[in-house]
Amino acid sequence: MGQPGAAAAPPPRTPVDETPRRRRFPATLLPAPEGLRRPEIFDPALKHFPGAFRAGEPVFDDPAARDAWHLARRTALDLVLAGVAGGRWADHLVLRGSALLAGWFGEAARDPGDLDFVVTPAEWAMDGPETSGLLTDLARDAEAAARAHAGAHAGVAIDAAGAAVEDIWTYDRVPGRRMVLPWTAPGTPGGTVQLDLVFNEPLPEPPEPVRSRPLGEGPGALVLGVSPGLSLAWKLLWVVSDMHVQGKDIYDALLLAEDTPPDFDLVRAAFLAVPSTEGERLTPPGDWWISWLGDMGVEWEHFEREYPELAARTADYEPRLRRVVAPLLAEADRPGDTPHRRWARWLAPLIDEARARDPRERAAALGELAVEGPSGLTAAVVILRELAGAEAPSVRETMETVLAADERWSWLRSRPHLLRFTLSDLGEEQDDRPDG
Repeated sequence: MGQPGAAAAPPPRTPVDETPRRRRFPATLLPAPEGLRRPEIFDPALKHFPGAFRAGEPVFDDPAARDAWHLARRTALDLVLAGVAGGRWADHLVLRGSALLAGWFGEAARDPGDLDFVVTPAEWAMDGPETSGLLTDLARDAEAAARAHAGAHAGVAIDAAGAAVEDIWTYDRVPGRRMVLPWTAPGTPGGTVQLDLVFNEPLPEPPEPVRSRPLGEGPGALVLGVSPGLSLAWKLLWVVSDMHVQGKDIYDALLLAEDTPPDFDLVRAAFLAVPSTEGERLTPPGDWWISWLGDMGVEWEHFEREYPELAARTADYEPRLRRVVAPLLAEADRPGDTPHRRWARWLAPLIDEARARDPRERAAALGELAVEGPSGLTAAVVILRELAGAEAPSVRETMETVLAADERWSWLRSRPHLLRFTLSDLGEEQDDRPDG
């Protein structure tokens, strides 16, 4: 095979039916195979469509038929992973998500229904020349893997030509592509394997080789994957900042955190690495993480429809989540901390980045945080005061310096009522200057 970036045919796509349904719904919401009932489940990654749905877990009246179908789908996932491991993109696809959790936690994990990958390096654009042919290759490699291992499983076949592709947005932050690959197997209705690939997502720690044990009757595969710690850090990020908090993310976060407690440095790195327009990533962890879930609500209905066997384990999710993140919150807010010190500890990587700049450019450069609203202003004030050390001006004086240094703050200058949030965050009335 050639190298990544070589010219290739366009990604495989299912012909789009120009009916009102197909204009409203993503192309990846394919009709269910005959004999299969699959509910439509809301998916925030597709909310740029009026009908932002994906195919949910199928419903079976016969337990034997259910077990046979799930075994066949797990085998199809094995075959796609084998195709990735043996293909030319193996060094550029990092596995995360439910397939990894199934290997780590067995039956306690959700039955994996898709494969999630981060495309590396993060600088590669979704439509750039470096990723030309990516989806085409993945579809063909999966089909070839199914043929190559035909004697080792119960006849699962993958149809590369029947693939459908759609753009997605992962938790509102980074762009991605979704591809669904139809599969068939004797004695069961068949279905699709969903692959989600995200671009421009930095990895806070290097990926590591993961020996994926067979999920079904397919082969194992050696792929790049993320650690349980980074998996948990991302889950916490999505749980505390997503506008549509999904039950599956809460469930996975609890499963991960009750096995491996969250690491402050890794969680901080994961939060600060992502692009954002809301500012949650900049705000130090605290009890607001838990109250956010109460204010926004969690979409348990879809989780319970798809995983009824796991629903009972979520009844006490709030106290369990509070318990598992308690050490992280204690590290974020140590006894005796001033507001400035708490924010400075969380923002330490950004402070180091700013320290490396020319001192004459620091205040203006912090204008890049303006898109993150009042939390961005608070962060900019903390960073500038931390760099000034014991000679730092007051919060209000530093805030005025930041607002005047770059035109990207103009929208906030015109809304003075919002400035009180920064003053409140940092408690200007306290003697809160950085240590000398």
